[in-house]
Amino acid sequence: MNNPEGGTPFTNPEGPNNQPGQPQPQRKVSEQFNNLLKDERVQQAQAVGKQYWSFYLRALTRPYSTMREIPVAHFMNSLITMGLTALLTALYFLTLFIKWDVSAIFGPGFLKPLLLTAVGLAVACGATYAVLRLEKVSFDFKLLITRMGTLLVPAVALLVLAILTLLVSLYSFSTTLVALSFLFVFISMNTALFQYPLNTGGSRGIDTLYPIAIANIVTGYIFYKLITSVIAGAAFGMLSNSFKF
Repeated sequence: MNNPEGGTPFTNPEGPNNQPGQPQPQRKVSEQFNNLLKDERVQQAQAVGKQYWSFYLRALTRPYSTMREIPVAHFMNSLITMGLTALLTALYFLTLFIKWDVSAIFGPGFLKPLLLTAVGLAVACGATYAVLRLEKVSFDFKLLITRMGTLLVPAVALLVLAILTLLVSLYSFSTTLVALSFLFVFISMNTALFQYPLNTGGSRGIDTLYPIAIANIVTGYIFYKLITSVIAGAAFGMLSNSFKF
């Protein structure tokens, strides 16, 4: 193609920026994506994800049997389950705040339920540990947490369903699912406790029933504070919106 000004003919009709030897933008993006996939940390994350998904499906279909057979090697998977439980609880309340059009949603609608759920799970683990220590039972702490996290797998599924049903405005049903997910915290506590030989210390000043009851009451109080404080925050936000002109 000739240059209309009489100069040297164009060798690249696409323009000077697209030289034949230069990689196209799409090729650059593709190469960067391939390099990212080859990154060691990304590959490790993919391996952890695949391992957790296999663990999750097994525990979801047979939670009690899996809990009885699970080795300490799945300790990290149980921690991931507990983390997902706290995160999904926070996402549920954040979604609720958004649907209710509550102002200042991030603090009371996400951070507070996230922290309180994490504290509630930590208290559940600590209370279970305390009861077993009081009972003078020999146990592996990591195995105890692994068992409790395995039994929490159904709670994760319930919370996902709760968020989905909340998105389609099925408020009562989604609330029921959240309550059931919290119930699994107590189920995991007590089921894990009764995997150990309790009340083997002979005559003592306090019966086994009372430490177990105290552990459940303390954990229940944390989740009670979670629900009441989040509802109070939502009510305050809605009230503040109503006074705006």
